[in-house]
Amino acid sequence: MKGKQISLLVIGSALIGALAYQWSANDTPAAATAAMTSAQETPAKESAPAQPTPAPTADPPSRNDELEAFRERLLARFAGQLEHPGGQIRLLEELMRYLNQVDPEHWRESLSALLASWFPDKSEELLNRAEAMIAYQDFMEREQYTLRSMGPDERRAFIWAKRRELFGEAAGDIWQSELRNYSLGESLKNLDQQPGPTLAKAEAYTRAIQDTYGEEAARVMERRRQELTDRFLSLASVQQSLHEQAPEKRYKTLRGIRQQLGMEEQALDRWDQLDRSRDDRWARGETYETKRQAIVEKYQPGPEREEALDNLSQDIFGEDMAAIIRDEEAAGYYRYRESRVYGQN
Repeated sequence: MKGKQISLLVIGSALIGALAYQWSANDTPAAATAAMTSAQETPAKESAPAQPTPAPTADPPSRNDELEAFRERLLARFAGQLEHPGGQIRLLEELMRYLNQVDPEHWRESLSALLASWFPDKSEELLNRAEAMIAYQDFMEREQYTLRSMGPDERRAFIWAKRRELFGEAAGDIWQSELRNYSLGESLKNLDQQPGPTLAKAEAYTRAIQDTYGEEAARVMERRRQELTDRFLSLASVQQSLHEQAPEKRYKTLRGIRQQLGMEEQALDRWDQLDRSRDDRWARGETYETKRQAIVEKYQPGPEREEALDNLSQDIFGEDMAAIIRDEEAAGYYRYRESRVYGQN
C-alpha cells in the first residue's frame, strides 16, 4: 500500500475512538468498551414527537449487532485456517468486501481497527498481508493495458514476479490452485503432442492428476470428474482419433476414457446411451443440413422457401424440436454447422 499505508491502531482508547467514529453513524452504543463484542448493547434514544404507543415490535438490528453477527460467521468459517497464507487471504477478501459495502469511505481504517480487535495475536501479520493485497490490486489495475498486450507466457511471468515481490514464498500457497491448474494444463499439452493410443494417454493423464494434487487427488477427481474428463476429450489428438474410429470402437474408447477417470459402471452405461443418442441426433442433423441447402438453392427468399424449410424440419425433428431449430436459424445460429466434439455434444 505504497502511499496509502494502513497503520495499526493502538488497542485501547484509540481503537475505541476509531470504532465509535466508523460504526455509530446510525446508532450509538450505551457504553464504549475496548472490544467489538457488545452485540446486545442498547442504542441511545432519539428524541421524537409524542405519538400513540404502537404495538410492540422487534427492534431493527443495530450496526453493532450486524457487525457482531458478521464477526461470528467469519470466525466460524475460517477457524483453523489462519495459519496458512491462503486462508488469511480468503478471510481478508471477505472482510474487505464487507467493509467496502458498509463503509466505503473509511473501510481501510475500519479494517485496521477490526483486525486489531478480533485477531490481536495475528493483527500485524494480517495487516501486512492486507497491505500486500491492496498493492497487488493496484498493480493489476495500473498494468491492465500492459498485461493485455503481452502473450500468455510473458504475462504469466510478469504477474508472478509481482506476486513473489509482494507475498514472498507465500505466493505459492495463495495461488496454489492456479499453479496446479497450470501444471495439469502443461501435462495435457504434452500428451496432446505425443503419439500413441488414446487410452494410453488417458492413463497417463490420471497419473498427471495424481502427481499434481497428491493426497487431494481422489477428492479432486470426485468433485471435478466431468470437468477433468472434458479437458481430456477436448484435446485435438483425442478428437482426431475418435473421428477416425468406427462407431462401436468409438463407444468403447469413450467408455474406457471415462472408466480410467473413475466413473462407476452405472454412470458408464448412461454415457453409452447418451453417446448413441447424440450420434443419432447428429446423423439427422447432417441430413437436415443437406436437404436444407437444396431448398435454399431451389427457392428464392420468401414464403415458399420458409414453408418448405418448416416442413423439412418437422419431418426430421418433430414439431417441438423443429420450432427450436427454426428459431435458432432466425437468430443466425445453425447448430449442425458447429464442430462435433465426441463425448461432449
